[in-house]
Amino acid sequence: MELRRVEPGKLDLSLGRLRRLPEPAIAAMAESLRTKGQLSPLVAAERDGVLVLVDGFVRRLAAMRNGLDSMLVEVVVLSPVQMKAQLYLRNRERGLHLLEECGLVKELAEVEGLTQVEIGDALERHKSWVCRRLALVREVSPHLLAEMALGQLTEGCLRRLARLPARNQEALWTAAQRTRLTPRQTGQLVDLWRRAPDPEARQYVIEHPREALELAQGRAEKTQDARLGVAGAEVLGALVAMRRTSLRLARRLRDGPGELPPEGIAVLTSAHAKAHADCNDTLGELDAWLKSQGGKA
Repeated sequence: MELRRVEPGKLDLSLGRLRRLPEPAIAAMAESLRTKGQLSPLVAAERDGVLVLVDGFVRRLAAMRNGLDSMLVEVVVLSPVQMKAQLYLRNRERGLHLLEECGLVKELAEVEGLTQVEIGDALERHKSWVCRRLALVREVSPHLLAEMALGQLTEGCLRRLARLPARNQEALWTAAQRTRLTPRQTGQLVDLWRRAPDPEARQYVIEHPREALELAQGRAEKTQDARLGVAGAEVLGALVAMRRTSLRLARRLRDGPGELPPEGIAVLTSAHAKAHADCNDTLGELDAWLKSQGGKA
């Protein structure tokens, strides 16, 4: 290791593609350099006579804005893999942005050809941590990654959207933006879509996100169709149960109920009359209500 004075404009910034440089951080660093000077050296690896910047991208840009002629740089010897690993290791205390972590892991896997275990070893993280970030960057729509880079999409929303099939991620995000849902509401909308029982219900969630969320409020967790709400789900459940009972009875009758004594026939006759009357009355009421609602659709 050695320390050198280097012109900030002469440093190789090829690894800068793996970093994000927020404007507030640059402005704050520029002010710090003006008032306190450079408190810690940049870090660069020498490769073929070129100093490749490894750590200090914000400080370097702030120095350029302040018009500094040179900066103190710690020059180290690192392999390409080690250089990329240092991007993460030297910022563990502050923490990298999720997109930075995903981009770095993808680079180590696809450019450097490392396995997930090798990436975990290089970054001093567990394989599961590596696996989650690889899955995120590979499965999420590039449009959503761009939205997150612009600050339009939170990490939490991105993680929730990543659970959806790729073709549906943008549709849900567009619906959330169109209706100005909060990040929390967007997450709820994703969960609602995932629990929807059929394509029609999912389409309703996309086309009417606020209505779907309102219908879902206060309903039992087992209710999955956002179009129904609590009362509608109860009616649907009763109809499904009624139909299942009917089909079960039909199968029993097809197999033959067997011989019964007169007393048994009397019991079934009475039960049949009551079921016939009650079911007909109830289905008649439901039919009338559905017809009255048809004109409101």
